[in-house]
Amino acid sequence: MTIKDIARLAGCGVSTVSRALNGSSEISEQTRERINEVIRQYNYTPNTNARRMRQSAGKTILLIVNGSSNLFFSPLIEQMQMAAAPSGFQMAVNYIDEQEDEVSFAARLCAEQKPAGVIFLGGDMRNFRKSFSQMTVPCVLSTANAEELGFGNLSSVSVDDFDGGREAARQLFDQGHERVGILGGDLSSYGPSGLRYGGFCSVCSERGIDVPESELCAYTFSSAYEAAVALFHKCKDMTAVFAMSDIIAVGAVRAFLDMGKRVPEDISVLGFDGIELSEYSNPRIATFAQPLHQISSLSVRMLVNMIENDAGASHVTLRAQFRSGGSLGRK
Repeated sequence: MTIKDIARLAGCGVSTVSRALNGSSEISEQTRERINEVIRQYNYTPNTNARRMRQSAGKTILLIVNGSSNLFFSPLIEQMQMAAAPSGFQMAVNYIDEQEDEVSFAARLCAEQKPAGVIFLGGDMRNFRKSFSQMTVPCVLSTANAEELGFGNLSSVSVDDFDGGREAARQLFDQGHERVGILGGDLSSYGPSGLRYGGFCSVCSERGIDVPESELCAYTFSSAYEAAVALFHKCKDMTAVFAMSDIIAVGAVRAFLDMGKRVPEDISVLGFDGIELSEYSNPRIATFAQPLHQISSLSVRMLVNMIENDAGASHVTLRAQFRSGGSLGRK
């Protein structure tokens, strides 16, 4: 028995039955009694679970996480969930493969679950350019800058990755390292790795230093380990490595140590992100730490403001801060 059946048997509309079930005063007593008689006759019980799901959907934020093994995202997810709670929102976390189109995935979930908004944690800008026009709910892209895309319902919170790459180059060159290798993701993309690489190369150009050798790898320890070995055989005279993430830096340090190299005496390693593991590795990873608390709190605050106050898109760019560590020494 459904409310459609009740409406047919009671000779009224589905919306009238719905109002009667919700105790509305907008229907006559005669109609209400006719509906209640059908309910009693067929022993109808409303599906409270379904009703609860419909009511809570408007207070749900989808969190789309690009990649399931990125340790940088773990504290951000936890902090975002805590930041959303005081405003009465619950966060539904969804992990996708790094190669998957996160925007199309989010659009499908929005059609099914009707959330209040979406936060994308990481993502490929090419997918946003191609697919974001199908998104109608307020959204925030966290850890990447979406300002140039110009979508009215897409805000962003990011770190200035290009500036981070420039600061990494200055840090290494000022320590006397001119033969530097780079380990990272797609260095040609308009994403964190590509922007950091671009910033690094801009300083090389200013100082008349050759563009560094590089090796592509995923953001995993095993991939970084293999890439570090390959990079060393490609550039045996390098004295330092700039890793596009702390995860890559930790994998690279392990590879160099296993090859009989000392870190930092033979090869220095500089990371990026500032994850907790970098502080407890041996040696401690020198890195550019991203402001995790600011990223998480601002992402949630901006989205809630868009949802509740119909605010337009806004964009915040933060800076990573250098944190010294035993993996970096002078040449």
